[in-house]
Amino acid sequence: MESLYDTPTISSATLNEEFIWIVAAADAEELDQMLQVFHSAIVCVSQWRNTFALAACLPGDILLLVFEHALPDRDTRMLRSLSQVCHWWRSIILHAPLLWHKALNLADRSAWFSEVLRQTCAVPLEVFFDVAEDYTGYAIPNLTAVMIDNLWRCASLHIEGYGDDIEEIVSSRTRIDRVPLLRRLLIRNISCSVPSTPDGEAGIPDSFLSVLAPQLTSLHLEGCTFNWDIVHTRLAPRSPLLSSLFIRSFHIQSAATVAQLLSVLELLPNLKDLSLPNSFVSGETDGNVPFRKVLLSQLTSLAFESSTVAGAIFLAALELPSLAKLEAAVNVGQVSTNVRQFMEGVHLATCKMAHLPLLHICYGHRILIFQSSHYHRFPRLRVTFMNWSLHSPPISDTCCTDLIRGIADVALLRSTREVKVSLPFSFEWCLTLDTWTYFLGHLKLISLISFGAHIPILLLCTLFLDAYHSHEGLQAQSQLLPSLEQVAMPSIPELEVLIDILAEARSWVGTPFAISAISRMHPWRTGPPIEVVRELMLDWLTNSVVDGIPGDSVWFVDDEITDSDDELDELLDEVDSDSE
Repeated sequence: MESLYDTPTISSATLNEEFIWIVAAADAEELDQMLQVFHSAIVCVSQWRNTFALAACLPGDILLLVFEHALPDRDTRMLRSLSQVCHWWRSIILHAPLLWHKALNLADRSAWFSEVLRQTCAVPLEVFFDVAEDYTGYAIPNLTAVMIDNLWRCASLHIEGYGDDIEEIVSSRTRIDRVPLLRRLLIRNISCSVPSTPDGEAGIPDSFLSVLAPQLTSLHLEGCTFNWDIVHTRLAPRSPLLSSLFIRSFHIQSAATVAQLLSVLELLPNLKDLSLPNSFVSGETDGNVPFRKVLLSQLTSLAFESSTVAGAIFLAALELPSLAKLEAAVNVGQVSTNVRQFMEGVHLATCKMAHLPLLHICYGHRILIFQSSHYHRFPRLRVTFMNWSLHSPPISDTCCTDLIRGIADVALLRSTREVKVSLPFSFEWCLTLDTWTYFLGHLKLISLISFGAHIPILLLCTLFLDAYHSHEGLQAQSQLLPSLEQVAMPSIPELEVLIDILAEARSWVGTPFAISAISRMHPWRTGPPIEVVRELMLDWLTNSVVDGIPGDSVWFVDDEITDSDDELDELLDEVDSDSE
């Protein structure tokens, strides 16, 4: 066994014999000196070897792109880790203010935040504050420091909070009245102790919205109380480049009148995207005198939520030659509801839009939606009527007729090729006798009709009577839907009988169509024989006055809680997906 004090045996493949004897003859102090020399040599060799690594061979600008891709927004931890890999990487990061700009995080300790802010040099800042993400308690003082000393550098300012935690921010007194670089401003759910609204309610200070921002292109105000007069006299005329405007009010007291809103919009000719959920109401004098047309020549997308009266006045006052998308949600559960006037506004606002081939009309959850789109694309026209009650308390009977006639009068729907309808009988029962005739007479190019869970049987009756009267010589020729080629329907026995009768009648006058059934897993029918059902259907269809539901079938019982809820959910999912 080798003794502890024997001469060490080292492979001659790595060290020569002379070096081995030198090591063996050295004392402890000499060995320590050797170790220091060897350590320095190893570090030197390792550093030289690292220069052959791929990451070390990349040019600085390529490494900068890699760092920027790897660096999360508002996170300095990754940046600090990267800077400690090697001298080369550290040098690149310390001379890259864009990286520090991306990593800027208001939640960091004040001293470190100040250092990061210094490293950004003169790069325009993108400041993001959300009181819900202030897990350190440093965000409010850091943002206040930015507002006081560096607001002039901000290109994007996102402030979101609630309660009194954020009063210090919006009430900060800046040292400048001009923000030359600001392009995006978002303020959400802010309250402040500074009374700036006419009624004394707390809101965003007038001075905050009066700061000159000539480069502002996007303004988002949500859940905030502010002075509309300041927006009209200070902000709008001094923001000529504003192209995106989003305003949402949570309280009726903070909503503008139509007159106030239009006075702001006429100062923003470059708007392209306008979204106004619950942000305006009909004023006492809005409907008395017609407004001067407000031309928004570049506006391509318009979305709003209001009452039918306010929405009608608003749409009628706009001239939108470039409009490509309209989304409107109106509340019909009000005494002053006027569906006819609103639909006239929809027609006027969309008269320059490209024609759309697909139309969907659906009812469920006390909500009625009609929307139109191109094939396999998101809707370009969508109107949602909220609180549309068919029972207790029901809306006015004329609203149903006004809606169907109003849809037919919308010019961009005249080229509709495919229509899907799901309306309960209690809705159809409110229609006047010629409503569906008017609707189908205007949408003459329809080639496909499909039905949802609620079957509009009076629509089918209208089509049958048109063919039947033509065949019996009661009218010169069939007038409705000469291009109809196919009807798609749920697989319901009674409905299949009704559609077969309609198809036979259409074939008499030379306008036949194909039938396709959509399986919905309904149980087998247990009522009277099909022949009896057919006789009942024919008797009902040829009756001069349509009264009640054909036969006594459970398939035609008016029930608002049916599969139409799923259809409505699909439409609402499309709304959410499209907004994202």
